[in-house]
Amino acid sequence: MTLQQCRYLIAVAKYHSITKAADELFVTQPSISKAIHELESDLKITVFERSNRGVTFTKEGLELLSYAKMLVEQEENIRYHFDPNKGSRILNLSVSSQHFNFAAEAAAQMIRYLEGQKYEFSFLEGKASDVIEHVAAGVSALGVLSVSSLSRELLERNFMEQSLAFTAMATLTAHVFLGRHHPLASSTLIRPEELSGYPCLTYRKNDTPMSFTEDDFNIRKTSQLVFVQDRGTMDDLLVHTDGYNLGTGCVRDGFLNPEITAVPLDVPWQIHVGYLKKYDRVLSKEMMRFLDLLSESMRNSLPRV
Repeated sequence: MTLQQCRYLIAVAKYHSITKAADELFVTQPSISKAIHELESDLKITVFERSNRGVTFTKEGLELLSYAKMLVEQEENIRYHFDPNKGSRILNLSVSSQHFNFAAEAAAQMIRYLEGQKYEFSFLEGKASDVIEHVAAGVSALGVLSVSSLSRELLERNFMEQSLAFTAMATLTAHVFLGRHHPLASSTLIRPEELSGYPCLTYRKNDTPMSFTEDDFNIRKTSQLVFVQDRGTMDDLLVHTDGYNLGTGCVRDGFLNPEITAVPLDVPWQIHVGYLKKYDRVLSKEMMRFLDLLSESMRNSLPRV
């Protein structure tokens, strides 16, 4: 397997077409086809299926693609490290995260840390399944997510199958996020049955169950479910309705609407919050710095006991 084959593979994935990839790389289509065929023969796998609509990567092809991206990135890191003109080069960083305000603060601090450098920093907020997919495919070097104690064993088997490693940074009690006007906002502890009759606001439609499984807390039993996609909408609905959202309870001043509060939920399980990465991926010094900032922000946002 060569770096040239890796670059061809990445280009085909980007443009969903061998022809377009060849045009962008200024090589002939047969050159790419031959390189991919040799790769398939060498590894004894099928990388992708061809159709009139382009190419579709197989499961093995997607796994190979993630490794190809890592190899090319590491080669670029080596060249960058020894490049006498590296001050003029653009640094590319990408992190995927569930909707955590402490992660957003870490991203803001990272931007300040990179001041004066040329960079492209992607901070991608999404569902847990998005985070896993991004890290597995090499879109992001790191993923920030939460796993419940009941689902952790199952999910870690899934991570292992995708060569992913989850590192817990904190173990927390589940919390209920509410607007300060909510009838339960002044409670010191909320029992699950007290939430019946109130709308449940969640990001998790069609998502991999991560922080909460149906055994943990069965939101599917509620008759009022509201699905949202972004943190801004979630905050607005919490403030202006009697809805609630389940989460870690971590709060960072300036990164959560002050009209929202978090109350502990009376359940026997806990939440593990941490980061996900490819098992054998070597993180750049910038990504290591982001982890330091993330850890600091999380410590400062932990619920008061």
